[in-house]
Amino acid sequence: MLKYFSSLSFTNKYIIALSIIAFLSFSAFFNLTKIISSQSNDGEIINISGKQRMLSQRIALFALENNKVELKQTIDFMKRSHKKLLAIKMSDRVKKVYFFNPIFLDKKVQNYIKNAEILLNSSNGDSLQYILENSQSILKDLDLIVSVYQDEAEQKIENIHKIELALLILTILILIFEAIFIFRPIDKSEKRKTKELVSEKEYSDIITQINTNAIIAVNNDFEILTFNKSAEEIFGYTAQEMLFTKLTDDKIIPSKYLMQHNTGLASFMKSGKLKNKDVVFELEGHHKNGHLFPIRISFGVKIEQNRKIVVANIQDITQEKEKDTLIIQQSRYAAMGEMIGNIAHQWRQPLSSISTIATGTKLRYKNNMIDDEELIETFDKIKLHTKYLSNTIDDFKDFFIDNKEMKIFSIKEVIDKSISLTEAIFISNNISLHVEMDEDLKASGSSSELSQVFLNILYNAKDIFLEKNIDERAVLIEVKTDEKELLICIKDSAGGISEDIKLKIFEPYFTTKHKSQGTGIGLFMSKKIIEQHYGGTLQSTNEEFSLNGKKYFGASFNIRIKLA
Repeated sequence: MLKYFSSLSFTNKYIIALSIIAFLSFSAFFNLTKIISSQSNDGEIINISGKQRMLSQRIALFALENNKVELKQTIDFMKRSHKKLLAIKMSDRVKKVYFFNPIFLDKKVQNYIKNAEILLNSSNGDSLQYILENSQSILKDLDLIVSVYQDEAEQKIENIHKIELALLILTILILIFEAIFIFRPIDKSEKRKTKELVSEKEYSDIITQINTNAIIAVNNDFEILTFNKSAEEIFGYTAQEMLFTKLTDDKIIPSKYLMQHNTGLASFMKSGKLKNKDVVFELEGHHKNGHLFPIRISFGVKIEQNRKIVVANIQDITQEKEKDTLIIQQSRYAAMGEMIGNIAHQWRQPLSSISTIATGTKLRYKNNMIDDEELIETFDKIKLHTKYLSNTIDDFKDFFIDNKEMKIFSIKEVIDKSISLTEAIFISNNISLHVEMDEDLKASGSSSELSQVFLNILYNAKDIFLEKNIDERAVLIEVKTDEKELLICIKDSAGGISEDIKLKIFEPYFTTKHKSQGTGIGLFMSKKIIEQHYGGTLQSTNEEFSLNGKKYFGASFNIRIKLA
């Protein structure tokens, strides 16, 4: 039983204990009511039976005095009283006095009243003699019944007191039981929980303080509750300077973000819903010395009844940005090396043609074998080739200029330019390049950065063809849309990516090429550009595709970005 009781929850234990106490309290109340009622009833019975003694003697007195009026009233009163006593529920002891040998009190009272009535109506001497002879004996019997009633009343009170004492003892035992088996364990549990909470808070405070990220917590009144050591290091302010000050000024928040920040904070405090919860932003922080620096920030919330807390987790990404810039430069330099080779390939034929035309024209001119019309035609051919060289320069120019202007651009134009930049090197290595696009779709961002992604993937395909010495070399660029997003798939026929390196190809500086041939940052930078600058995804799969009725198998780099 105790084992079952111990397994109950505190609430269930408490309900059971309160129910028992309530039951005992009700029982005590019922017992008290019973005492009061019993005392009242017993007092009335004793009072009536006591009056019977007096009435019996008054009958004898008025009979002797022949006082008819008083005698009649006394007889009526005694009859009613006796009738009332007989109507009350009797104990066996009372019944024995009234109806059984040797006393037969009921019979004696009835005869006594009967003779008094005869005397009243006829002045019968025998009746008077009966009354006078039996007045003392009936008085004695009536005294007996009064004492019986008194004994029983006292016995009832004693029994009720015993019950009351038992209820009191039981209530005390229940309270002791509650103290031992409910409140004492709960007290221990609460103390343990309090200790755990204190320990947890201390642990949380330690974690907050040693966290390498800045942790800043703000309450309903926009007051700063937490400003850890990393926050001090990152922003230059001490915790003493910042704690319980309002986070609604431009101390650590740059002015350009201040209005948006305060509006969002006020909206959360009002509604309890944080719009950008669990979203990571790259913004700027304001240092105490006045300079702005790049940060990565995310928000968490805690709501307790009417108390709302917003916690900002802030990371200084200055070094990361500098590293990213360095990696981007390395990536671009690597791509530039590839393109210089492309320029050489694309210029070799037109330069050779110009040289051949110029040399042939010179010889024909010396030998007077060329007329003016043919000479003009020769100049036009040279001009055509120089225009081709000039167009090639224009195609490469956008890539060399680091233009990150965010604007809406044509995907087809970016693909065409990327093909133009790789055309010569692809032709010289017998790689066929195909594009499948239903319509000219638009995207928003930096077209030069997306062009760099395409070039990285295309150059990577070219290198794999050469590394594996693939005979049939084909690349397919597919552009699809699902009304909200663009899906650009660049597929090659190089046999796919092996399982052992599938998860590593997007890691920085990972390459399967010799160190003299590759840096391992092309695909890493491509993924970073798509995810951070376009908010999209870049993933790789191995799949089969068809081209001109022929099936190929290889790697597919799938770029998913938003439509403009």
